[in-house]
Amino acid sequence: MKDNYTKEIDLIDLFIDWIGHWKSFLVFLLLGIILAGGYMYMGRNVSTPSTEKEEKVALEELAAGTTLSALTEEQLAGLSTEDMEKDFLSEQDIQAVDDIIALNDQYVENLETYISEKNDLELTDRAESFSYIANAKNVIETRKAYLTDDQKIYYYAKLGVSTAVGTDGIDKKTVASNEAVVVNSAPSKKKAALLAIVFIVLHFMVVSCRYIFSNTIKHSDNLYAMADVPEYIRMINWEKIDSSKGMNKLVNKMRFGKMRKTSLKDVVEINSLATVEKLKNKNYNSVAVVGVGLDDERNLLVRQIKNDNENVVAKSIDSITHNVNGADDIIGVDSAILAVRVGVSRYNEFMEELQALKDRDVDVIGIAVFEL
Repeated sequence: MKDNYTKEIDLIDLFIDWIGHWKSFLVFLLLGIILAGGYMYMGRNVSTPSTEKEEKVALEELAAGTTLSALTEEQLAGLSTEDMEKDFLSEQDIQAVDDIIALNDQYVENLETYISEKNDLELTDRAESFSYIANAKNVIETRKAYLTDDQKIYYYAKLGVSTAVGTDGIDKKTVASNEAVVVNSAPSKKKAALLAIVFIVLHFMVVSCRYIFSNTIKHSDNLYAMADVPEYIRMINWEKIDSSKGMNKLVNKMRFGKMRKTSLKDVVEINSLATVEKLKNKNYNSVAVVGVGLDDERNLLVRQIKNDNENVVAKSIDSITHNVNGADDIIGVDSAILAVRVGVSRYNEFMEELQALKDRDVDVIGIAVFEL
């Protein structure tokens, strides 16, 4: 390997590889959906409302000897307006709040009418209408100012807002629901969806780590930059690629869509002729195709070289570093071609064979890359 060679991660090829693991992706997604569904189901059962009797007793105990303004925000959030009317407020309290709400509704209606019709009004009529609306607003604010703390809490609850009350009166407003008291909050759909998304992200991380730390040669690898040995034209089995279906067809289209389709037979013949020409130029009469565990690929190229030039001694060798027969067969051979297969051949085996050939003074004239 070149001393200055830096292995780069092709993000596009990484993404395609992730899509290629669509079966395991579906398994992870299914697990996420099952766990999310279980969370929703169990959460729904845990967060069932307390019985009416328990709620009634709890409210009676809460209302005994206290007022709304003395309750905490959490306690107020558990009370509905009906609970407030029944256990904490008098008829006068309720009527005072209802009157202000009625005035406020009338004010809003008049304001909307004024906004929609003001351009059609005379200047004096517009001023009179605006003055009337402003006076109505002042009346509402004045009457709200005279409300007691309990009445203010009830007022905001009627408007869909709960209040936290301190010693200085109302000091905080937060949106709240007016549902009945429950033991626990209902399960969150967002959390359930997040759980499913977590499994998708987990799958991507697993596939990414496998891709990054895998020892096998990848589609995007530049072996010439790695080993300083020229690559032959890649030999791709287009018939097998074109016969794929479903998601596999989509993955192959993404990976090979921009490559020119030349039949495997034609590319093997082109590479064979290039080999014969190299041997002729260097006055070599023998060549070995070396590739660990690639019997079919090696023999495919060796047969073609023999057909193109009967005088060339072409050998198919599995390994010269881990096979005694291979180490013997390489003796006397002038040159060699390293055969690799994307997704099968390993970097360490490739570099070991390359170094062993160089140690034996065998000229490595090319790298034959197969994608079958």
